[in-house]
Amino acid sequence: MLDSVSSIAALATQMSTQKTAQQVEVAMLVKAKEMQEQQGQNALKLLESASVSSNGIDVRV
Repeated sequence: MLDSVSSIAALATQMSTQKTAQQVEVAMLVKAKEMQEQQGQNALKLLESASVSSNGIDVRV
C-alpha cells in the first residue's frame, strides 16, 4: 500500500513540474511574439520615415 501511495505522489510531483515547465515555455513564446510584433512596427515606421519624395531621390556626393 505504501508503494502505491509513493508512486502516486511521485507521479503528481512529476505532472506538476511538467505543467510549470509548459507554462514557462508558453510565457516565453508570448514574449517572443510580442517582441517580433514590436520590431515589425518599428521597421514599418523606419520605412515610412524614409519614403521617397515626389521629386525623386536626393543624392549628394
